[in-house]
Amino acid sequence: MLPVSPSQIVHVACGATEPQDCVDAPGECWLCGAAMQRGQRVADWAGASFTGQTRVKRPDATHVCSACVFVCSRVSAVPGRPPKEGKSLGGNFRNYSHLWDEHGYTNASKGEKPKIREFLSRFHVGAWFAAIADSGQKHVLPWTPINPAGTRRGVVLFDEQIVTLPQVAGWSIVSHMTDLLTAGATKEEIERGDYSARAWQLCGDGLRSFEEHWGDKRRSAWFGLALWLSQRDEAEVQIRLQAEKATKDARRSKGRKAENVDGRSTSSRARGVPRERHAERAEALGDSAKPDARSDAHNGHAGAVDHEPVSRDADPGTEQLDLFGRG
Repeated sequence: MLPVSPSQIVHVACGATEPQDCVDAPGECWLCGAAMQRGQRVADWAGASFTGQTRVKRPDATHVCSACVFVCSRVSAVPGRPPKEGKSLGGNFRNYSHLWDEHGYTNASKGEKPKIREFLSRFHVGAWFAAIADSGQKHVLPWTPINPAGTRRGVVLFDEQIVTLPQVAGWSIVSHMTDLLTAGATKEEIERGDYSARAWQLCGDGLRSFEEHWGDKRRSAWFGLALWLSQRDEAEVQIRLQAEKATKDARRSKGRKAENVDGRSTSSRARGVPRERHAERAEALGDSAKPDARSDAHNGHAGAVDHEPVSRDADPGTEQLDLFGRG
C-alpha cells in the first residue's frame, strides 16, 4: 500500500530514515494531512521561523508526521545532491523540484528545467505528482496534490500555486516562448506583453503571432509555469549574437573606409592645385596685403577676374576714389 502524501512517498524513496524525537502519534499529519503513526508534536516542531500556518492541512491535529519532519529538515540528505567540497551539508529539499510516477522518484534543480518539462509533458499511466520549486525559500512537498492513475490533465504545485496542465496541443506555448527568447525577447517582456523596440526589431513577426495565439492566456497559472519552463537555445543565441556583431563590425568598417576616402580625396585635390604664393603672403602680411605682379602672371593674363592690376606706387586714396567715387 502506497503512502498517501508526497512527503511520505519521498521519505520512503529516501530509505524512510526517521528523524530524532519522533514518538507514537496515530492520527493525521498537521502539515500534509496524511495518515500517520509517528511524528513530532506541533508545538515542538513549528518554531518561530515557520511561516506556513495558513497552509496546513489539518489545523486541529497535534503532530507532524515523521515524513514531513524529514523532508523539511535542513540536515536530511537529498538524493543525488551531496555536499560540495568543504561543506558539511548537501542540498536542501526546498531548493529542488520533486517528481514521482511509476518510474520512481527524482528531483531537479532550476538549472534542469528540460528534465522537469519532459516529466510534466509526458503521459503518466499510474499515479504521479510534481512539486515545483521556484523561489527555493518554501517547502512544496507537503502540500502537493497527487494525480490518480489515468489522469489526462494533471495538476501540479508551482511554489504555492496549483496549476492545471493543458492537453498536448497546449504545450506548444512553451516552444513558442522558447523561440521568442532565442530570437531576443526577454521573459519580463513576454510576461508583461510589453516589448521593447529591440525585441520588435529582432522578432516582430514572432511577437505578433505569439500574441495572437496566446495573449489572452497571459494571466493564467499555466502561462506563468510555461514561461518558467521556457529556456532559450544558447547555441542559437550565440550564432545570432555573432551575426549581429559581424553586421555591426561591417558597418563600422564601411564608415571608416568612407571617412578615409573623403580624407584622401581632399588631400589629393589640395596637392593637385598649384600653390598660390600671394595667398601665403596675404596670410603673412594681414588683410591689407595686395596681389603682386607674380600672382597676376600666375593667372596667365594681365588682370585676373578677381583683381584689377594695381601699381605698387598707386595712391590708396586715389584707389578708394576709383572704387567708390566713380560711376
